[in-house]
Amino acid sequence: MAPPRILLCGDVLGRLNQLVKRVQSVNKSAGPFDALFCVGQFFPDSPDRLDEFMEYVEGRAQIPLPTYFTGDYGVGAAKVLLAASRNSGNLGFKMDGFKVSENLFWLKGSGKFTLHGLSIVYLSGRQSSEAQQFGTYSQDDVDALRALAEEPGIVDLFLTYPFCLFHE
Repeated sequence: MAPPRILLCGDVLGRLNQLVKRVQSVNKSAGPFDALFCVGQFFPDSPDRLDEFMEYVEGRAQIPLPTYFTGDYGVGAAKVLLAASRNSGNLGFKMDGFKVSENLFWLKGSGKFTLHGLSIVYLSGRQSSEAQQFGTYSQDDVDALRALAEEPGIVDLFLTYPFCLFHE
């Protein structure tokens, strides 16, 4: 069995047309790839990019391969993610992502899951001492991640942005 092929990218800033075009080009020339992971700010940084972004969220445009993101802040983030978290398919304890739309998954808080045989650990958002539903992680998320790190086994991908340092 061939190892999985994964693409990684940084800040998307809501530019999903540009992202999809680039992914299709790379997939055609060097693919096929099994998944895309986006770290950094996934949502638009200004309201003028929200219409393009919503085309994908509402299913009028398609993301070509399973795409997972951790940057749950920016323009429109709260509205989109609140709707996703209320979707009946996303109820319950989820480590492998809340489905936002076809091929688009939000990695909330912190967690660990397996995808195509790879062990993936993530910390989503920016650090904040204030309890917010979207865009931040809390000390509880860091503590949960630390507990996951103490479990036996190998972590193949560790996703976080900007970066996380564990302090004792």
